[in-house]
Amino acid sequence: MWSWIDSVVNLVALYPGVALGTVFLAAIIEAVAVLGILIPGTPVLMAVAGAAAMCGQPMLPFLALAVVGAVIGDFLSFWVGRRFSVRLRCLWPFASRPGLMDNAERFFARYGTYSVAVCRFVPVLRSTVPLVAGMAGMRQRRFIAANVASALVWAPLHIYPAQLAGVSLGRLRDGDWQSGAVWGAVLLAGCGAAWALHRMVLMRTR
Repeated sequence: MWSWIDSVVNLVALYPGVALGTVFLAAIIEAVAVLGILIPGTPVLMAVAGAAAMCGQPMLPFLALAVVGAVIGDFLSFWVGRRFSVRLRCLWPFASRPGLMDNAERFFARYGTYSVAVCRFVPVLRSTVPLVAGMAGMRQRRFIAANVASALVWAPLHIYPAQLAGVSLGRLRDGDWQSGAVWGAVLLAGCGAAWALHRMVLMRTR
């Protein structure tokens, strides 16, 4: 396992620009309709950010690009929804899986503007609700406000846990088990809190 982790860390250390670009693209993909369902953008983003933390790179550039990428991804979905509207229902994968659009429409009808912010933290809905918002003719200014606000929360909730994981693994790799255990405990506590919040959001969306 360590050899694989070291290989990723070495690549990130050698090509920091590529690492930043990967995080940026992963944040976009995670929020884009269809792509966000098919490609696991979040695990890629967190793995690269964690590797960057292990080799001592600052997290602020990764955080900033994650925010910008998330905003762009959501806006692309919104634009596609406005541009193609109900015709999207006739296209793959919505034609073969109508429930994807139906669930997003119910969620949007129930929460309105807030759905754009909340959906970012709910799998599948994060890439379909912005699409439905565009189809429903939501005002662009309101969408952008909700989009940016949620991205400013979403990005730190992924970048900083990845940093903690990277720091913890780095300490363990260097033989500093005590520090590694402390950072690991902090990470687990944060993940537990995030899981509880995620469950609460899911229960409210049903």
